[in-house]
Amino acid sequence: MEPVRARRIIKKKSGGHGHHGGAWKVAYADFVTAMMALFMVMWLLASTDAKGRKEISNYFRTGVLPEGSMAMNSAAQTTPSVIEESGMPPTERRQLQEAAKAETKAQIKEQLGKLAAVDGELAKLARSVTVEVTDRGVVIQAVDQDDGLLFDVSSADLKPALVRLLRGLAPLLSEIGQPIEIDGHTDARPFAKGAVKSNWDLSFQRADAARRILELGGVSRQQVAGVLARGPSQLYVKDNPFASQNRRLSLLIRSDGGPAADAAPTAPDNGADPDVPPDPELPARAPKGSTSGAKSGAADDHGHE
Repeated sequence: MEPVRARRIIKKKSGGHGHHGGAWKVAYADFVTAMMALFMVMWLLASTDAKGRKEISNYFRTGVLPEGSMAMNSAAQTTPSVIEESGMPPTERRQLQEAAKAETKAQIKEQLGKLAAVDGELAKLARSVTVEVTDRGVVIQAVDQDDGLLFDVSSADLKPALVRLLRGLAPLLSEIGQPIEIDGHTDARPFAKGAVKSNWDLSFQRADAARRILELGGVSRQQVAGVLARGPSQLYVKDNPFASQNRRLSLLIRSDGGPAADAAPTAPDNGADPDVPPDPELPARAPKGSTSGAKSGAADDHGHE
């Protein structure tokens, strides 16, 4: 009988720092995948519009990418939102500005027609009012005639017809909302030697009186970009400096759209300005202390209109 062999038992001793397995690698890979998916979702939300997000949502629900801005045949033609598109081309911007000025001119002409239709004196005055489009904007110009329909000679008072005209235009100018410059002009007729008032003073006072009428009619003070004295420096009839047509009032509706606050420095209303002609329908005058644009040019004590 063969002897029974004893079984050998082998015991393995742990070294204390055995292998932990690869489970942590799987967890880390899942974490990185989740973070990548999160960043992709955030990028898609930031770089697509509402329509694109809706198409992406439909794709994840149905698995079908619909035709649209996110479709493969059009996605390559889509400009990424991270690339800023250039501004409007200068030619197109200029065309829009010219169209806006043409519309403004048409609105003013229509309003002048309405005013002339209900007032015979305004109808006469309207024939001396021109509306022109310039590089800076739309210019409304009321030109005086020999009958003195706008002003009396050497007087800063506005005639009643001119007051009604400005009051009738004020609501439309307020609605247009563009900055307005008010210019006063005189002829070159001299004042008496040694006179205190000059053509510069006279043209400014007329323009400032027009400003008050416009503000009382609804134009805000912030919309008035300047009240300017032109004196006889910009003659309407260049070959006759003493012509009545050189006495005029012009309103420039600026097309730059810039804030009226960038106008010339303002000067306080010290109460020495001419009174507005009495009109029973005209509201009370604005309180003293209202601002106006600065006079342009130096005073000439020998000027007169």
